[in-house]
Amino acid sequence: MSTEDHIVDLGPEDARPVSPSGSEELPEEAQPTQQPHIGPALCGSRDDTARASFIGNAYDLAALGALGSGVLALLSCVTCNMVYYCLPLLPIALGIVGLVAAEQSVNARRTRIWSWIGVAAGILIILVMLAAVVLYFIFIALMLYMGYTDKLD
Repeated sequence: MSTEDHIVDLGPEDARPVSPSGSEELPEEAQPTQQPHIGPALCGSRDDTARASFIGNAYDLAALGALGSGVLALLSCVTCNMVYYCLPLLPIALGIVGLVAAEQSVNARRTRIWSWIGVAAGILIILVMLAAVVLYFIFIALMLYMGYTDKLD
């Protein structure tokens, strides 16, 4: 087993830059022990077929959520809440990107499933919005019809 077949979890005190060639030696205390080989490491391996483009933990995801909600709040303030009408287009667009690039993701099946769920949710929201608009115009037309025929009493 080579050192490229293992992902070594380093703490903040152990973090160090990695040379572009990937030939850096692991410190003695971080040398992998003989463990069963599960599969090639997706990060740091020389195989470019599937590499994780973002590696993080729960704190990184919390920061990503803060970034997304902050940008959304800022856009809603700048556009007087008109940005919310464009939000159903976001899962559709991101779902299409996920479907197109699923083969390059770490887990292609999961990426396809989540992308289809996003596309379906976006389309469902758009259909509900269109139904609300159509029902609104039907209600107005019905009220006008009843007003002209004096059936409102």
